[in-house]
Amino acid sequence: MNAANRVFSFLVLLIATTAVASVTGSISGTVSDPAGAVIPGVSVIAVNDETGVRHEVFSDQKGFYSFLALPVGTYAVTVHKAGFRESRETGIVIDANSAIRVDVRLEVGGVHEEMTISSSAVHVETTTTQMGEVIGSSKMQSLPLNGRSYTDLLALQPGVAPETSGEYQPISPSASLNAGGLSVSGQRETANGFMVNGGNVNEGVNQTTAIVPNLDSIEEFRIITNNFDAEYGNYSGGQVNAITKSGTNDFHGELFEFLRNDDLDARNYFSNIREAFKQNQFGGTFGGPVVRKKIFFFVDYQGTRQIQGQVANLPVYSAADLTGNLADAASALTGAVNGSYWAGVLSSELGYPVTNGESYYAPGCATSSGCVFPNAIIPQVAISAPAKALLKYIPPPNTSEDGQPFYETGAYNNVLRDDKGGARIDGSSRAGMLSAYYFIDDYHQQCPYCFVSLPGFEVLNIGRAQMINLSDIKTQSATAVNELRLHYMRFATFTGEPVGGVGPSLSSLGFVTGANTLGIVPIAPQFDAPSTEATELCEPVQWDA
Repeated sequence: MNAANRVFSFLVLLIATTAVASVTGSISGTVSDPAGAVIPGVSVIAVNDETGVRHEVFSDQKGFYSFLALPVGTYAVTVHKAGFRESRETGIVIDANSAIRVDVRLEVGGVHEEMTISSSAVHVETTTTQMGEVIGSSKMQSLPLNGRSYTDLLALQPGVAPETSGEYQPISPSASLNAGGLSVSGQRETANGFMVNGGNVNEGVNQTTAIVPNLDSIEEFRIITNNFDAEYGNYSGGQVNAITKSGTNDFHGELFEFLRNDDLDARNYFSNIREAFKQNQFGGTFGGPVVRKKIFFFVDYQGTRQIQGQVANLPVYSAADLTGNLADAASALTGAVNGSYWAGVLSSELGYPVTNGESYYAPGCATSSGCVFPNAIIPQVAISAPAKALLKYIPPPNTSEDGQPFYETGAYNNVLRDDKGGARIDGSSRAGMLSAYYFIDDYHQQCPYCFVSLPGFEVLNIGRAQMINLSDIKTQSATAVNELRLHYMRFATFTGEPVGGVGPSLSSLGFVTGANTLGIVPIAPQFDAPSTEATELCEPVQWDA
């Protein structure tokens, strides 16, 4: 295969691997006179209220006009033809992938006469069969969302299960946010497609979203639950497309701070300790024109600092238990020795004979001739070296429940640091509507009980998600539009990295290790200590034209 064929094959694979979602909407309709006859050659102009960007098309021989790709926003449509009153309809809202029909009937009149129609009613999409809902920025920001994630609103749409089944364990964006693993229209929780500005942002393991932009930077998000168009692929569940805000002709911005702490919190009813809780979410947005009615920018940032107490309340061994005296748990020493081989192993370890079928313990048994463990005591000689070495990691009891020893502490906190932000620039030129968007989310989480229930085994969860999206949308005619999009997303996460390193080696804990032994043979000696570290790296590339 020559170099040209290899390049062509690579591009085909890139195009085929992911779906592309539309980030624009359309307005179409028919222009007619008072008698209902169609009028060809009519000038139809759509102007974005916030940016002032102007789009113009002409009706064809059938009086039909169409704006195939309009950015999300509110528009005023003006229709002009010599010999007729100018018609102007305002307040037309365009959402992502929406198809609005606006038919116009021109009245005969003078050159300077104008008829204005304010469009306050909801437009019904009569040109598409897909089912879904659009949730705008005002709705998102008016709802009290814990964590400020738009994915918490997915269940507002009919056909979306409000709770996860728990079958899958998706990786949480920003270490703590909802990854969107919900069943849509009865499909699996891993069958949903997530997009930001039309680019795929699914992580590669559980197929949930890897990127959740700052809530104040999202213009709207659309979830399509059924009958979606052919441009969507790969996913049989819901199609979720979040569109970020663009700058306008006016400078605008905001600063925010959301604070939660434990000063007014009550302790858990079942705990003697009130755990710590402090959360700060702060940031802001700023946008405006670079060149009025031509080039616009928008930037955003959000930081999260969270200290959340983790109260551990777990059963532990009593001081007598740690010496081998299990008298307080004698009722659990039931059963009998099963097999001659196992009886021989016990005889060797205990130093006195054990027979097949002998009871481990029976009430009142005080000699080894009556049971394996007389007085419910395991001799010190029978406690293995690894067990003795590991007992030091079990804390002593400091409370009790129903007479049983328990250990309770709130000294270890879940500490999260998350920073994310985005930058977008849009421009209107002869080459089309140009747009560039960059997003980064970097987090660091210190978790005391992510993989164990005992304190002292904290781990780090570290992650970074990045994406860049470049697009050029050029309207060729009333029936043709060309969209070029380059999208790159990188999602890397490292979970379960032990704080302070991997700690003691297996051999230092008393385990038999090494080749040609009956013990453990470390494949990678530099990592021979117990570790739960897991890594995921996802780098999808998307090229659509």
